Amino acid sequence: MYQETLLAHHRAPHNRRALTAPTSQGARKNPLCGDEIRVEVEVRAGRVVDVAFGGRGCSIATASASMLTDVVRGLSPANAVALCAQVEEMLHGSVAELPPALNALRGVAPFPARHGCATMPWAALRDALG
Repeated sequence: MYQETLLAHHRAPHNRRALTAPTSQGARKNPLCGDEIRVEVEVRAGRVVDVAFGGRGCSIATASASMLTDVVRGLSPANAVALCAQVEEMLHGSVAELPPALNALRGVAPFPARHGCATMPWAALRDALG
């Protein structure tokens, strides 16, 4: 489950910061463990031009948020939301095609108790773009 890629993103997360001018944001909290993730996006001309996250979470939530920020920049909001669904489908056993940068999340699929950790940032992104 804790593949080296997940650990690397947890130890040195990408884009863990606040945006200076987000156009929207979404946040999710897991009341059972206390993890909180906030995702901020800046959308211009129909594209996600910047994305960042904040909050605190376990290694999987943090790694997933970091990976999210790497892959959604440049996507249309609709394509970013579709990617949220693909990540969820993959965790539930679908052979959904994912960008290679997200393949490490497949290591979480056999552990249903950790699915919420991996999907929390994606749900916050969906809230931000919805």
